Amino acid sequence: MPVRIDELHTTVDVVGPRGLLAPEVLEQVIAAVLAALDERERGRRTQAAEVDTRSVVDQQRGGRD
Repeated sequence: MPVRIDELHTTVDVVGPRGLLAPEVLEQVIAAVLAALDERERGRRTQAAEVDTRSVVDQQRGGRD
């Protein structure tokens, strides 16, 4: 069955490189990144505290294992 299109209407949205995200989405991305950075920093502090604790225990034992 042959089809004939006489006229086609469409909308083309052009987005510049700075307009890719809606402000609400950008805020969610920023919040997620900040939360991930906080979690990483907490992990580093925990690891440093564990190493520090091991050093104190080792010193209390007189350097023996």
